[in-house]
Parts: sequence; C-alpha cells; structure tokens
Amino acid sequence: MKKYECTICGYIYDDAKESVKFEDLPDDWTCPICGAPKAVFREIKEEIEEIENVENLDEEEDIRELTNTEVSYICSNLAKACEKQYLKEEQDLFNELAKHYSNKENKEGTINDIQNKIEEDIKEFENALKTEDRGAKRVLTWASKATNMMNVILKNYKEKGLDYLKDTKIWVCDICGFIYVGDTPPKVCPICKVPSFKILEVK
Repeated sequence: MKKYECTICGYIYDDAKESVKFEDLPDDWTCPICGAPKAVFREIKEEIEEIENVENLDEEEDIRELTNTEVSYICSNLAKACEKQYLKEEQDLFNELAKHYSNKENKEGTINDIQNKIEEDIKEFENALKTEDRGAKRVLTWASKATNMMNVILKNYKEKGLDYLKDTKIWVCDICGFIYVGDTPPKVCPICKVPSFKILEVK
C-alpha cells in the first residue's frame, strides 16, 4: 500500500486506511486540510535519500542587488517581528519602508510572468532547503509551501478565469503567507499552525 503527502500542509493519504486508493480518486479531489488539489501530492518513498552537500557559492555569485519587492517583503517581516516584541515605533517605521519600496516596484506584468517567477522561486527553495540550519530550514519550508499553494491558485485561475473566485473568499495567513480559497478559513493554518484569527480575508 502506498502513502501520499500533501506538499502544502503535510497531510498524509494512506491507501491502507482509506476505502479508495489515491490513484483512483477523481482529478478534482482536494486535500481535506488545506484544499490543495490532488496534483500537488507526492508519493512517500520508503527509502531515505541522502542529501548531497552543496558547495558554497563564490562570493561574487552569491551577492546580488535585491529588488524593491524583496526589500519590501523583508521590511514587512521585520515589522511583524517588532509587533511580537511590542516595539511599536520600530514596527511603524518598517511598515513605512515596506510601503515605500512596494510603491517603487513596477507592478506591470502578465499572469504568465508572475507564474514563471513563482516557478523559479520553487526551484531555488529546493536547493536552499538542503541547509543544515534548523531555523532557516523552517522559514524556507513555510515559504516553499506557501509559494506552491500560490502556484496552484494561479493555475486554477488561468483555467477557470473569474469563475474560480466567484461567490467565494480569499484568505491569507498573516504569519507564513498561506493562501486559502473558500467561504471560511481553516481553524488552524496548515503550514505554520497559527489559529484562524491570524488568517485574514483579502477584500
């Protein structure tokens, strides 16, 4: 019997415990926890694959200038960190910087441009996750899962158009960026495990 794992939230579908084998599930079946489609599940292999050590890049290759969007995201995350430490003045300053750099970014582009960038990010996450740093690995795992979910939503939107979002709502976790499409958000974020009051509706 095979097992399959949702690459978004980690839910395990075990053929041995279910009445229907995973392969026999309809194509429109979705994860009962996070709503991700069947296509994002991967089979769990019994053997443990060794992760090859990745050589450090030369300094010249490793350093590059951040885009305005990336700087905006960094400032936004620092603002959230300040909020947790009750540093109101610093939080406001980081939020102001995040807004400043966000406004400087050229937001023109097609859905295909966005999706290509997302798929590039997913490939980068696969390499970056080989790090041994536990803290960095946790953040990268969250970001990888949230980005995968974003990719799924864009694919569905391209196939179904506005009907995909008709008569429903969009929710985003304020902590890890997990996106959920549905009338009500999950009780707990399937990625970072925060309660639903941290999963905010996007108007």
